[in-house]
Amino acid sequence: MELFKRSPGINARVTAIEAFTKDYLARKNQVSDSLVTDNIPDVITIPVIVHVLYNSSSQNISDDQVRSQIDVLNKDYRRQNTDTSKTPDIFKPVAADCGFHFVLAVVDPAGNATTGIIHKFTNVQGFNIDDHIKSSAAGGDDAWDCNTYLNIWVGNMVSGILGYSSVPGGPKETDGVVVYYQAFGTSGTAVAPFNKGRTTTHEIGHWLNLIHTWGDADCGDDHVADTPPQRAANRGCPGAIVITCGSGPFGDMFMNYMDFTDDACMNMFTKGQRERMRALFSPGGVRNQLLSSVAINSIPQSGPAQSALSPDQGNSVFHIYPNPSSGIIYVENSSLSHTISTVEIFNEMGQKVMSFRVNPGIQQLNISFLRSGVYYIKSDDPKNAKTTKLIKM
Repeated sequence: MELFKRSPGINARVTAIEAFTKDYLARKNQVSDSLVTDNIPDVITIPVIVHVLYNSSSQNISDDQVRSQIDVLNKDYRRQNTDTSKTPDIFKPVAADCGFHFVLAVVDPAGNATTGIIHKFTNVQGFNIDDHIKSSAAGGDDAWDCNTYLNIWVGNMVSGILGYSSVPGGPKETDGVVVYYQAFGTSGTAVAPFNKGRTTTHEIGHWLNLIHTWGDADCGDDHVADTPPQRAANRGCPGAIVITCGSGPFGDMFMNYMDFTDDACMNMFTKGQRERMRALFSPGGVRNQLLSSVAINSIPQSGPAQSALSPDQGNSVFHIYPNPSSGIIYVENSSLSHTISTVEIFNEMGQKVMSFRVNPGIQQLNISFLRSGVYYIKSDDPKNAKTTKLIKM
């Protein structure tokens, strides 16, 4: 791979991450989930910054097109996509809600408000897989801190490239995914058969440490037990069972997002893929710091003033407002204690659905992905442990 040539030492980092992942999965299989995943929320929120690079007005995709892609990601990674019925019955038992929610960032690295979308003109007529699109000096746009944001670059790609991704453990300045502007989102410039946003779903799968279902080799290993072995990539939209590498009688899982079929034929991740992706966010994992990102959980310097809101005054440790809420809430740490470091949100079944680090002052939190109902927010302050009821409309 070109990346391995450009980044000496990356082989060792990738090997270490693979060993970490295998150890995590082995421990998870041996003991109860609560002992292994207690620091990973049920739904992991990923802050996104989209860099749109354009050489002509037609390449300058709209914010609505960007938002259509975010919508696809949130459905695909929660198995809420409308085409789940197309998953063959034999594979439905292993089809997974992967527990990822993607949100455009509201705070930039300087602490100012942002839409999470950058539009930038470039003199470069077409980009390749050399990462120039990720460098302002080369006509692209520099990455934002990958420990705080998922960087997505959208532009005009050459040589038939639909997209590509960095690998976990690669250089921070090139961490993220790149997508051809005609294969991004579901509207505007998106062109069939890659107009359902699945190129980005696929590339983010790589960013989350998934390998192609054929293991990038003839009957190769993708390190996931519940994806059948297959000889090579499937393309187009197979109309019947494709049997390779002893995958009969049910055949290749060509509807998996990590194959190469057309967007309309992709509709699932597996439980094994889910666990492999989520391992990156366990304590010590290469993407664990994203769990405490301030990109969506902080008030921008230009954000709403506290006086315009109505805090929940019933909790002396932290205030939650507005409450009820349908999307954005603000969490104010009003305690003089410095021992509060984490706040957790539980549903009525007592299941943890979200957790975040507490910073001094006021933080913004996006709860739009939660289902309507009653939730409970609890701090870990040992002296002033309090629980606040939150109503999600």
